[in-house]
Amino acid sequence: MQEKNTISPFVAILAVVASFLLAFFLGAIIYMLFGYAFAQISVELLLIAVPLGYMLYKRVSVRNYIRLEMKSRTILLGVVLGGFLFLFNVAISNVLLRITGPSEVVEQSNELIAGLSSSSQGLLLAIVALSLAGICEEFTFRGFLQTAINSKYSLRTALFVSSLLFAILLHPDPRAFYTISAFLIGLVLGYFYYHWRSYVVCAAAHATMNLIVLAIILLLV
Repeated sequence: MQEKNTISPFVAILAVVASFLLAFFLGAIIYMLFGYAFAQISVELLLIAVPLGYMLYKRVSVRNYIRLEMKSRTILLGVVLGGFLFLFNVAISNVLLRITGPSEVVEQSNELIAGLSSSSQGLLLAIVALSLAGICEEFTFRGFLQTAINSKYSLRTALFVSSLLFAILLHPDPRAFYTISAFLIGLVLGYFYYHWRSYVVCAAAHATMNLIVLAIILLLV
């Protein structure tokens, strides 16, 4: 009999895939109706829809399950680790650039972000979207999925599966540049989550890295 505060790894994987499909299709509709910025924000919010809904339906304590503790020192630690994560991203990107060549997916994404950030309203929307990416993606892939897998299998398995789905579903790239980079970053974020036992740490780290990338893009425009 399954404990009340645990979730089957298989069910967790299905929930994540279902949430991705929901976000993909509804995000496409929102993009056609309202544009890129609102689509990005909506996609991030929709990514948590099925996992959160399932947890509430099963009466699982969300706070305890994902290890949610809002403390100033925890957020600060996440911000510091976000700086480290950015440097790690730069390092692996330089290596991958030599192996796979430049990624059109990454270049197009950077162009869209730069274009969106050309106005004050667009910049605010970009900040919101990139911050939500850290909050929502870490909820789904680390707080929900990694925890579910690690409840039955080893940490290595949990890190590998959650990072692989994070890379394949959210960061597809024909050249594999973006996908491999996201997989490696997912492993690091998963380790942060496991080591500090805190969703807030990895969410803050992910969001901080995204915002640093935004700042760099704006400086280079």
